[in-house]
Amino acid sequence: MAVREERVNNNNAPTKEYYWESVRHQFNLSPTHLHLGASQFIASIPKPVRQAIEKHRRALDENPVIYTLDHENENMQEVRRAAARYLQADNPDNIAITDSTTMGLGLLYTALNVQPGQEILTSFNDHYSHHESIYWAAKRTGASYRKINLYKDLTYVSEEEIVESVVREIKEQTRVVGLTWVHSSTGLKIPIAKIGKAIAQINQNRDERNKIIFLVDGVHGFGIETDTFPELNCDFFISGCHKWLYGPRGTGIVVATSEAWQAVTPVIPSFTETMDMVIEEQKRPEKNSGKEMTPGGFHSLECRWALKEAFEFMETIGKKRVYARVHELNRYCKEGLAAMPHVKLHTPLQDHLSAGIISFEIKGKTTPEVVQALLDKKIIATASPYKTSYARFTPGIINTPEEIEKALAVVHDLH
Repeated sequence: MAVREERVNNNNAPTKEYYWESVRHQFNLSPTHLHLGASQFIASIPKPVRQAIEKHRRALDENPVIYTLDHENENMQEVRRAAARYLQADNPDNIAITDSTTMGLGLLYTALNVQPGQEILTSFNDHYSHHESIYWAAKRTGASYRKINLYKDLTYVSEEEIVESVVREIKEQTRVVGLTWVHSSTGLKIPIAKIGKAIAQINQNRDERNKIIFLVDGVHGFGIETDTFPELNCDFFISGCHKWLYGPRGTGIVVATSEAWQAVTPVIPSFTETMDMVIEEQKRPEKNSGKEMTPGGFHSLECRWALKEAFEFMETIGKKRVYARVHELNRYCKEGLAAMPHVKLHTPLQDHLSAGIISFEIKGKTTPEVVQALLDKKIIATASPYKTSYARFTPGIINTPEEIEKALAVVHDLH
């Protein structure tokens, strides 16, 4: 990626906007609109990723059979290696490649070996895709499920309260805890690592068949936060890659520990070495892995294979630099919204309790009215897809402080 080097102060915080301008120039965003919704919805793709997609597409169009047969396995493994490096996962083979967060959740909950009498625990704050995956898993297996409250009042929420709320609700029959890292409803970031540590302590007193499996929808922290997979202390981490990672559309990953993969049964046949072993009537691998959990069949191969360049693009910028930039822009935006008497901010101001989603409402206006009023001013926001819906700004590396100022000025005038 051809970006100009930035000067940094002693805190490694960005000091020159020309660096971020060069990052922004990697994206073909329309200049007619201010894009404050793309990063969390479906993102624009940076130049190195577009070029990789086009390279693979051209080769596939010219000779689809030979190019696929010669490159598919290695290209997929390069994607796994890039994902493992980015997340510091110990084994690339423990990464499954999917099309989205929703696919990853559906695959896992379908594949989990839960039994009648066991329970899946989740929260009221999780997304439709997570809730539906749990619902169908319980219906299919005879297991039960419960939704719990993670906090009493978002205004006064703390990491300690969230951890205590989860631990308090874990029962003897709880086999799976499924939570979301950053809530797309309010932008709240929950302390996944601390919850995982508490679950690990509970598991010390459980036999292997009843150990709690900790499953995390991580899509709205993935690409912003610096936490590695080992640091998150979860068994399964599921994410789409076409949001904050700015990867090709229709790409996602599931990362798991070697032990966790043994708690699932593959759902869709994979196109890996296992396929050749079965055809040759050899024994299947003794242990399951992310490769066996990667759905086979022909996908948008050029997009899947170009996912490697998305990881490399973000690594070129640097995870700490991305974290600082996104949180800087979000803090600026949240503080501006919070200072307006006619605006109610629903996202915590603190960095440790939020990431890149800012949820708010304007007194006297419905969420659709707010989103439309912003769009009338060429500012793209989104509405959260929940029964109680808020307008959302999602400042990312594609945005500038000047854009935040413009958006805040428009909100200020929406009385």
